[in-house]
Amino acid sequence: GDWSYINMRSADLKGLNLKGIRFKNADLYGCNFEKADLREADLTHAVLSNAIFSGADLRNAKIEGIDIKNINLKGARMDITQAVTVARAYGAIID
Repeated sequence: GDWSYINMRSADLKGLNLKGIRFKNADLYGCNFEKADLREADLTHAVLSNAIFSGADLRNAKIEGIDIKNINLKGARMDITQAVTVARAYGAIID
């Protein structure tokens, strides 16, 4: 599905299968994605401040242009490219 530009502030999406959904530029402030399947989803430039991704599967999801620092990623599954993006957001230098 294409949920681009949607406003879903503080929605409870816990445990849902959201694989491949396009959330490009969506307002997902404070959403609960705990244990959700977001593999291959497009979160490009989405507003995700205060969102919860604990235990979520984010592998192969597009996360370009999001503010990583204000997101709860504890226990989230990520691929190596996403892990590098997160590390860079916190100021790590990757060689």
